[in-house]
Amino acid sequence: MASQGTPNGGLDEIAERTYVNGADLTLVAYTNAAGSLGATTLSADLTQPAAANGYAPILLDGTWSTTDGVVTYTHSTPTNPTWNATGSWGAVVTGAAIITGTRVVHFKDLATAFTAANGKNLAIDLATIII
Repeated sequence: MASQGTPNGGLDEIAERTYVNGADLTLVAYTNAAGSLGATTLSADLTQPAAANGYAPILLDGTWSTTDGVVTYTHSTPTNPTWNATGSWGAVVTGAAIITGTRVVHFKDLATAFTAANGKNLAIDLATIII
């Protein structure tokens, strides 16, 4: 028996307060150098590509659920949050982050940097950021 811990119900409670019942969460792309973000990163520290040509932060207004503290998210349409480029974004995207207000909830550098061009799409599977 453990001397302390957070049972599955507690993990679900924490996750539900953060994702299901928490503040609006937004997905943003960033152009910061890979490996440059850390424990003290705030949303103001994220350098985002210009909001022209198909780029805009994406409100995560789909369905959040939790099981034993593991969070899943289903976006409305399309299945994964997606940016659709109508031209260059002016900077190579190196990652994506979930933010609320001034806080970065999660961030993840992309395995391969993304260069936007007319007709190219960048879809993000949130499971890769949350885990």
